[in-house]
Amino acid sequence: MAYNKFNHQGYFGESFVRVLVSAAGLIAGQQDVDHTGVDFSIDLPGVRGTARFPKIEAQVKSWSAPKGNDLYWQYPMDVGNYNNLAGEGFSVPRYLFLIVVPDDVDQYTHVDETATRLSHCGYWASLRSLPVIDDGSQKTITVRVPKQNLLTVKALRALLQPMPIQRVPAS
Repeated sequence: MAYNKFNHQGYFGESFVRVLVSAAGLIAGQQDVDHTGVDFSIDLPGVRGTARFPKIEAQVKSWSAPKGNDLYWQYPMDVGNYNNLAGEGFSVPRYLFLIVVPDDVDQYTHVDETATRLSHCGYWASLRSLPVIDDGSQKTITVRVPKQNLLTVKALRALLQPMPIQRVPAS
């Protein structure tokens, strides 16, 4: 069986997210088949504010050749994957989770008697306010992922804050 660095990298990125979800006391689930651009649904097993069992969905991308500036990662993304996150109309909030990993797979983890360290970091971005793009006109798009949006246990819990209830006017 041939070794594929990018399969290894992708699996590590998803495992990185699972570790954070577990540490946050949340539940990560995967669909049997990826037809909707979602790698994980992440659920709070209980009540938060007025929301019962709040949920988000995430597409996980791992990246070993990061580029950007002081404020943003400049992530090149396939338009089809982008469109699965962009725009309004999703019943569950969707996020891009960008996991920046070392180029050398042997550097993914560091383990000693006191800790297991995962390298490097994860970031999150909402593409909800961005337009859906005609995939016939272009194949890739560069997405800006804010470096301040570090994916942490606290950040995951914050992403599960209840959404405002939309009241339907009486007829």
